[in-house]
Amino acid sequence: MTETLTLDEGGRLVLSEAALRLLALKPGSQLRANVSATGIEILPETEQEGEVLEVSETVLENGVLVLASTGVKANIASAVRDERDELADRAIPR
Repeated sequence: MTETLTLDEGGRLVLSEAALRLLALKPGSQLRANVSATGIEILPETEQEGEVLEVSETVLENGVLVLASTGVKANIASAVRDERDELADRAIPR
């Protein structure tokens, strides 16, 4: 789904009802904004859901992040974000 967002008078982004339903967002939902010189990526903050799965390590296999389950508790959404950020930091010289 692609849509054009509008800034209201208060400087807030306005999402359509369809986007809110698709992302299961409601008033008070937290979003994460990844801001760069080329744009903004806005994602629902999944950590608020409190889903914790058991993983031992994250490994890249053929460019795909694989989470091996062995009994160590970790927040999967956080692990995936951390891995993505680390790969982005290596790819973009600063």
